[in-house]
Amino acid sequence: MITRRNFLNATATAGLTPLATGVSAAFGAAGPAEDILIVVFLRFGACGLTLVPPADDGIYHDLRPTIAVSAKDAMPIGTLDGTPFFLHPNLKELKALYDEKSLAIVHAAGIHTESRSHFVSQDMMERASADGERPVTGGWLGRHMNARSLNSRGAAGGALSAITAGAEVNIALQGYSGAVAVPNVLALFTVLGGDNSRKVIEAMNTGTGAQVASGQSTLATLQTVKTRVATLPADDGNDAGYTTGALSTPLRTVAKLIKADVGLRVATVDFGGWDQHARLTQGINPLALELSQGLAAFWKDLKTYRNRLTIVTMTEFGRRVEENASGGTDHGSASVMMALGGAVNGGKLYGKWPGLKPGDLHAGDLAVTTDYRQVLQEILVKRRGETTPKAIFPTLAYDPIGIVRA
Repeated sequence: MITRRNFLNATATAGLTPLATGVSAAFGAAGPAEDILIVVFLRFGACGLTLVPPADDGIYHDLRPTIAVSAKDAMPIGTLDGTPFFLHPNLKELKALYDEKSLAIVHAAGIHTESRSHFVSQDMMERASADGERPVTGGWLGRHMNARSLNSRGAAGGALSAITAGAEVNIALQGYSGAVAVPNVLALFTVLGGDNSRKVIEAMNTGTGAQVASGQSTLATLQTVKTRVATLPADDGNDAGYTTGALSTPLRTVAKLIKADVGLRVATVDFGGWDQHARLTQGINPLALELSQGLAAFWKDLKTYRNRLTIVTMTEFGRRVEENASGGTDHGSASVMMALGGAVNGGKLYGKWPGLKPGDLHAGDLAVTTDYRQVLQEILVKRRGETTPKAIFPTLAYDPIGIVRA
């Protein structure tokens, strides 16, 4: 027998977190001009000193004798506090976006914590907290979406206003009842069991009541997404340059939902595999290539949306400055963030460079000089119309670094 509980389990298994009671199926309710924010989390500690290295710094090469990026191979992008920086040679597409001033980079950014645990640090970042602070409820994006639904502009978005492109909703979106997990393959965004199950569920969810309304809303969302995505051109996105990799695949799904006009306002995307304790060069090279090609393809695919689009990358921590005996790097502290968008003040390095001398390091790590929340807060305020930043980041004063325009 298919019960309502089975239905909820089935939709979750199929990749859809059921919409909460009262969430409207009226897509695009927040208005066509509202900005769209895409948060790409580079899971398991992306090495900022490899992606954006000070490649002609002698100390850098002394501490990384076998894995340092060579200045002759890397691409120069300017200086920060007098230190020249470069992009990894596999980030050619991002270099082009940087040169056209659509991409900005924040170096020595991260979370103020002594933890070197992936899971502790990821949890703290998604909730927007740091060491010594009181725990906060839900995720930072969840709090933002709730705040947007209460401000003078009305609803936070349509029935698919906030998504995680993956199997389950990220912690960053927790607390917002409209958050939905959408599988990377949109064909799987359906009721487990297909049309027969859907018909049974429709029959079960007739009449009135909170649970019935939730079931009806979920079914309506599934059908609307299916219909709208089907109207997109058959070769939709094929010429943008997407790969079949771990970043391109979910980004392509997000792009389809944006173009299908289903009310998407914020999306989270995970891109893992950055934990190179050994053979860092061999491990990070293909990841850097996928990062560059995936973001560039997404940007090309959504060329008509660029003025409304902001993409930001983050990672829970960088890697230790000194390489280990296995040609890799262990868990560190600061890394880099990137922002890509039509309103990004790009072609520039942001932050403060702490230096690599022994006295400059934090317990052997690159020191955090820019709180990652400063970047997120500025984007929410200037690009997403956030009017209550203290509700999102309770302990953080508003201190924009100028990375985006209002």
